[in-house]
Amino acid sequence: MGRDTWVFSVMKVLHVCMVITASLSGAESSDLLEKKYQVLYKKLISFLYANASCKLTLSFPGRVFSWLTKKHPEFIQLLKELISRKQIEILGGGYYNPVFPLLLPMDRSGQIEMYGSELSSALGKRPRGMMVYGSVWDSSLISSLYGSGIEYVLLDNSLIPHAKRQLLPLLVTEQGKSVKVLPFIHEGTVIPSHEDVDSYLLNVKKGAEKLLKKHNDYGEEERTVCIAFDSDRFLSLLDDGWIERLYKTAQESYAGTINFSYPQEYLHRHTALLPAYIAPGIQSDIAQWGLVPYMPQENKTGYPITIYDFLSTYPRNHALYDRMIYIGMLIANCHGDKARKKLAREKLWQAQTGSAFVCDPEGIFATNAIRQNAYRALTEAEKIVRDCLPAGKAFVESVTSYDYNADGLDEYVCQMQSFDACISRKGASITELDIMHNTGNYADNLKRIEKFDKVDDRYERGLFVEHLFTQEEMRDYKKGLPTGSGIFSQVSFTQAGFDKKRHEIKLTGLGEYSALKLPVSLRKNYIINSNGFTVQYILKNESPLALKAALLVESNFAQTDFSSADCNSYSVEVIAGGERRNLDALTAPESMSDISYMQITDTANDISFVYEPNEDADITCMPLYFHRPQFQSEVPQIAGTTFVASLCWNVDLAAGMEMEKTINFTIITPKRRRRGKKSAPNLSDVQ
Repeated sequence: MGRDTWVFSVMKVLHVCMVITASLSGAESSDLLEKKYQVLYKKLISFLYANASCKLTLSFPGRVFSWLTKKHPEFIQLLKELISRKQIEILGGGYYNPVFPLLLPMDRSGQIEMYGSELSSALGKRPRGMMVYGSVWDSSLISSLYGSGIEYVLLDNSLIPHAKRQLLPLLVTEQGKSVKVLPFIHEGTVIPSHEDVDSYLLNVKKGAEKLLKKHNDYGEEERTVCIAFDSDRFLSLLDDGWIERLYKTAQESYAGTINFSYPQEYLHRHTALLPAYIAPGIQSDIAQWGLVPYMPQENKTGYPITIYDFLSTYPRNHALYDRMIYIGMLIANCHGDKARKKLAREKLWQAQTGSAFVCDPEGIFATNAIRQNAYRALTEAEKIVRDCLPAGKAFVESVTSYDYNADGLDEYVCQMQSFDACISRKGASITELDIMHNTGNYADNLKRIEKFDKVDDRYERGLFVEHLFTQEEMRDYKKGLPTGSGIFSQVSFTQAGFDKKRHEIKLTGLGEYSALKLPVSLRKNYIINSNGFTVQYILKNESPLALKAALLVESNFAQTDFSSADCNSYSVEVIAGGERRNLDALTAPESMSDISYMQITDTANDISFVYEPNEDADITCMPLYFHRPQFQSEVPQIAGTTFVASLCWNVDLAAGMEMEKTINFTIITPKRRRRGKKSAPNLSDVQ
């Protein structure tokens, strides 16, 4: 008996389920969705309608399906007819394509229910199966899926233990709840693509034979293999007739051995399940990016890469996760207007889109625009929460201290009238600044990496980051070059005092200056108010020698205008020597001396940040560009920009002496300008 004959005498029939996944996130413009409809979905539905024997499984992002329902009801009607013909299955999932393990249970079930209701309303049938974004899996999902009426989930085959790869549905359990898992492979990876469809189907058979020769615990049970096609790839195969030839060849040459089906049809007819435990992980082609930033690496650790490993490798993704958890906590603890609370939760769900947290298999990461859109949705959610307090209660500003980002150190979370901020003990800098005027996180900055930017940054780029430079280091800094030994940008500050009622934080950092390693200390005191901060610095020379240096206070403002990759939407106005001036730092570093007032304006949102030092300072402003690899390009592309604004004072301290500087930092929003409140002096009036 031949090899192929043997394997199919054991398993009778191999059921092939072809799953079409969308490459869109659902956040695209209506014009882009219309183009996708015309070039893909319209062709796909026409092909299926004309070929009644062809069966497929379709997966849409929730917002894409809603758009189709609104703009192309004729498409939805045809989907209903194909479902009634038992020709297709529509998968469910989270409405906003979230990374499920990062969500609280109520958000998991809420997103699944939201999309399930949308599908049920439009198609008359609730989904029983779903896909998980990036196959990011954790066994804690089982209870949420079970409680949401999901019977099975499709997961990438790379997550499945080798002994369990027997072309059978798996049964996974958690605390008495269970769901089925159907493993899938990606078209063009495990099974290579061929122009010759007969060769392709033969490879499917050989792949099944190879697996069952290693493990086969269920004898003659009929088996199944799910093959996922990206929608763009499927379109190209559809256009050249490959898909039509595939179905025809299977019917004519492989009848009785290969049958095209969809998951629900197979599961309804076949009951054999293989109990299994699936460890937390991510599909392998995404996990390869989770070890070293922006560089694919083979995982030789012996342990699967989890979503938390991925977030640890990419701090900006982790920062967005921290903010998401914080807003989720605020919504959960809100006991006011139920309708407003529901609206706030939907805004939270919008921010949970998976493309903001995890890259795609080609290593295309979340852009600044995607992250800032998520931050903006979270800000809108918080504004709604503030407005839905119980009757008689008003929003109360607060500064609290707890481990906000799970790094083992307490951060200081400031919830003020005009903004939210997070102050880190590392560098005592502001690592998050969310303005309530519907904007994102102004501290959402990348770091330069030598492989892509030719230089390495040695610290996280927040606001109010301090450096102590020599004159030579200061010259390099003004050129935009990384310099210095990390005083005080890399120092972990200790808490010297914290007054919740006065909104006052006192921190102390210690460091060693220059090659002589002269001990120095910096006391940094924040007093937080409704519209900004007062930051006081007391620098002390703790050494027996004189200290000459430059104390520099640096703030990095993330870009909010994404009209072009290298856009710089920030303008600078200063008062120097009693005169009003504009500083041109749009494309290159610029410096100016003896400044008593500096106003940085985000022209894209008409929001200004005002610095008023108690003593005149020198300033340096510059745009910085962060480059990252891009799919199908050997040259790193601009992946983000930030605008650097720094104030500097010369330091000349004898042994044991200290100096004090103070900066008043004010945030001016358009609403405050319209009401005519005094937020910062008019530059023409200060002269």
